[in-house]
Amino acid sequence: MKRILSLLLLAPAAFAADLAGRFEPGTKYETPAAHAPANVSRMYARAIPRTASTMSVDLPAAGGSGMIIWTIPARRAHVDRAIATRLTTPAGAVLQPGDRGSMERGLRRFEIDAAESAELDLPGGRHEVMHVLQATAASYRLEVDMPEDVGGVTVVAAEPESAITLSTWAGPLSRQAGDPITLHAELRDGDAPISGARVTARLASPNGKSHDAIELRDAGNGVYTATLADLPDRTSGTWQARFDAEGATANGARFARTGSGELVAERNAARLGEIRTAVAGDALRVTAPAEVFLRGSYRLDVIVSTLDGFSVAWAEGARKLEQGAELLQIDIPLEHLGGAPVESLSFDVRLLGLDFMGVAGRAVR
Repeated sequence: MKRILSLLLLAPAAFAADLAGRFEPGTKYETPAAHAPANVSRMYARAIPRTASTMSVDLPAAGGSGMIIWTIPARRAHVDRAIATRLTTPAGAVLQPGDRGSMERGLRRFEIDAAESAELDLPGGRHEVMHVLQATAASYRLEVDMPEDVGGVTVVAAEPESAITLSTWAGPLSRQAGDPITLHAELRDGDAPISGARVTARLASPNGKSHDAIELRDAGNGVYTATLADLPDRTSGTWQARFDAEGATANGARFARTGSGELVAERNAARLGEIRTAVAGDALRVTAPAEVFLRGSYRLDVIVSTLDGFSVAWAEGARKLEQGAELLQIDIPLEHLGGAPVESLSFDVRLLGLDFMGVAGRAVR
């Protein structure tokens, strides 16, 4: 797979002639990943729009961990003007604006000034970070004083050592037109699944447009899923998914978590049909019909493997394709197959875009 991705960066002229070769004996065949690795989260985010000079939000903590609370102001004209935050613990202790706190009190405050936030390419100006050294399993109350020119603030609460995790992904990683989309989340308290939570996901297109929230179904064993027949619109590129979960553990501790995932909506440039093979002289000819929707430069890749999952041979070649029906073919020298009968082999054919990055089509046999 790494070889394929690296060769994508080369100019099409470098593939004037088809290439073929054999894999080292014992090389495992790897199918393309169904989805990106799951994102594992121990934090959650809350967006607070400014509707009054002082806004407040309850922040549930599951306990058993410290808690870091980070307030991020929205971008605004006067980046040097600070917001002010006031944190009240379940026991009634208050960390007032400007109060730095102490280790003895178990509460501390830090600041990221406007110059630092600009250097780190963070939104807004001065950020405030509060650290609860050991959080109680209860709700903390955060009050935020916002100047008039601050449109709102995002509050991020992280419990870095918490046993409560939200693992999320969206798939398929490379999504062709017509493929269903799966949104997947798992909630765990250590090894124990968490059921009965409310889990939602919101998709954002590559142009940044956010779409309506989608409710995930509790499938049991801490797994929550939703399957969509299509994306909200036809924009190609990388789509982001934001997941939000709220619930309680078996011990009654309230929690919240925010996770993420992404998938690539391919351009619907082409579609491959059924793979066929035939011996042509001293080579095995692999053919596949294609319906081309976008004319341009492509690369045809074939990976041959055994039925028990070992890679045998490969072939690749650039193709200039016109819109409409095309018959793609490529030859692999029989000597590269090591004498294996064709019926004992599996074929993975991929059509990759060279004028644009992406998988235009894939077929397996």
